[in-house]
Amino acid sequence: MNHFQNLVGPLEQVTASYRAVRPRSARKVSVTQRADQLAAWVALSLDEPAALKNLHDEAAELRDVARLSDALPRIAEGAMTLIGAEFGNIQFLNPLDDSLVLVTQSGFKQEFLDHFAVVHDNRSVCGRAARQCAQAVTPDVREDPAFTPHQKTFRAAGVRAVQSTPLVDRAGRLVGVISTHASQPGRPSDQDLWTMQLYAQLAGEAVARHLAGPRVDGHPADLPHNSTDLYRRAALLEGAGPRSGVTHWVYRVDEPCGSEGCRMYGVHPAQWRGRMTTDSPGQDAEYVAALVVRELMADWDMRGLRSKRPVHVHVWRGWEGTLQSAAFTMELQPDPRADRPPAVDAL
Repeated sequence: MNHFQNLVGPLEQVTASYRAVRPRSARKVSVTQRADQLAAWVALSLDEPAALKNLHDEAAELRDVARLSDALPRIAEGAMTLIGAEFGNIQFLNPLDDSLVLVTQSGFKQEFLDHFAVVHDNRSVCGRAARQCAQAVTPDVREDPAFTPHQKTFRAAGVRAVQSTPLVDRAGRLVGVISTHASQPGRPSDQDLWTMQLYAQLAGEAVARHLAGPRVDGHPADLPHNSTDLYRRAALLEGAGPRSGVTHWVYRVDEPCGSEGCRMYGVHPAQWRGRMTTDSPGQDAEYVAALVVRELMADWDMRGLRSKRPVHVHVWRGWEGTLQSAAFTMELQPDPRADRPPAVDAL
């Protein structure tokens, strides 16, 4: 059985830093990385519905954990179980100096904890993941000369393979890194690595809410409503620079209401209507719908909501037209059982 340990001193110190100072401009995942991660949610819902359900269940449980110190061991355990790893740790990005501070671990002895207590550079797997704000995988640490300064520590800990995945908040800002380690060389499957990225998104959002401070009832603070604003995401996409084969898309989310026709979805319907520009012909109408659906499902998860009616996501090329002229329409069917995510269907 794995023993999960919070490193209380470093955890309290870095948490206090988030609440006492104005953080620097945080590192963020790139627009392309974010879009790919968003699209992966829909792909997972179609290909591996059981895996998606597990992720949603875990997100719901993390949302209800009142203390960060209780949430971190659960996050580490979930990552180790997902990858099938023997060791794991969580590091937070210190907003004072952009270093990684080790705050939670499982399976390591003191030599490893002392060696990786604070990471300032990219000469480690976790450091690479933080600097690039992207998942880093090393199938065998002994074959990478960049890790020479760490070889003694890796050998003493029995570590051969490592994957590190960024923990990011809902805006894509880096808040930390979660790493899993194996005693045998090898690379996790692509499916496991993709699922790990999605899991780290959910975990990162939970961590960010804790770092924002507690509500009056002791639970983590909610994020601002506009943190999920798709207009901001669209602006990033449209301002990403020169492209080849760009395509302009219009999206809209609505609720079918029987004989009443359709009405715009949500309390803030402007959030669910807008324009996007994609980078290549391969990023088609279905790809755009995937981005919108991911944001919609994340918004539902954050607020504990589900639509009582089916929700349609329509995507048009160039400008908004009739429902019949949409290039792609996706329907989310609400599940009456609260413990299951909605079904996703292409129409």
